[in-house]
Amino acid sequence: MTAAVSEISGDARRLRRIATPEGVDLIVELGEKGTRAGAFLLDFIFLALGIVMIGLVSLGFVYIWKGWGLALGMLLFFLLRFFYFSYFELRWRGVTPGKRLLGLRVIDRSGGPLRADSVVVRNLMREIEVFLPLSLLLARSLTGASGLIQILMLVWTGIFLLMPLFNRDNLRLGDMVAGTLVIANPKAVLLPDLIARRPAPAAPPAPGAPAPVEVADSPYRFSDAQLDIYGIFELQTLERVLRQEKDNDGVRAQIAERIRRKIGWGEPEPGFDAGQFLAAFYAAQRARLERKMLFGIRRKDKNDRR
Repeated sequence: MTAAVSEISGDARRLRRIATPEGVDLIVELGEKGTRAGAFLLDFIFLALGIVMIGLVSLGFVYIWKGWGLALGMLLFFLLRFFYFSYFELRWRGVTPGKRLLGLRVIDRSGGPLRADSVVVRNLMREIEVFLPLSLLLARSLTGASGLIQILMLVWTGIFLLMPLFNRDNLRLGDMVAGTLVIANPKAVLLPDLIARRPAPAAPPAPGAPAPVEVADSPYRFSDAQLDIYGIFELQTLERVLRQEKDNDGVRAQIAERIRRKIGWGEPEPGFDAGQFLAAFYAAQRARLERKMLFGIRRKDKNDRR
């Protein structure tokens, strides 16, 4: 699927808008180049103990089997580093220990869930970008590589390491091939653009309603449990209703009544405005779905239990 990433004008140069297949815009912040380098360094440090152990085992193999021992050691080293990155990015939805410590996450550039094949591809490409040339450099005395080959390996590594500096989305080759993007991990607060488009206030919730969540300045408050009853399909349906200029046959009032009963909302007070209630619920649910999609959780409709 073609990525739908666009830059947001203004001072927020690291913000990007991703148009998802469902038509929901996600606002994400690109991970800083230095932070990405730091996360990779941390992950490499975490690999150090395993690398040392494999190195010790490889020395024994090299002593016994010479060339075959070196090949086996390089294979074990490849399996360790490949499965380290792939395992954590699949298990933790795009996060490795280094990325978690520095607040980064890998997402799909088209706005969909992060796929296993994308994770595998981006980490296989890291072998071509970094580890293969570095392995040849470190094994110079055993491979007999010439000085020219060593220089070419250094140039090769430098080109790929510096590639994120020369494209606006800070993409390395693996991200380009796999269709991924590294972003700053979303915080608990809503992004400014979400806050700015909240609806006008309406009636407060009835006594005994679940614990509220803040939705900007609106007195309407909805709990996570209430917002999780519906999914993207229902959100789009509600948006179409709200976009209609005329409320034929009191459709908004009927929908507001169904939603109110479904989420366990209290009886409406006198002067209850169905349009304002629906607008507030739409804004809150959209913000909730956007937050979940940033973490790779995509609820298609009310029957999807994610």
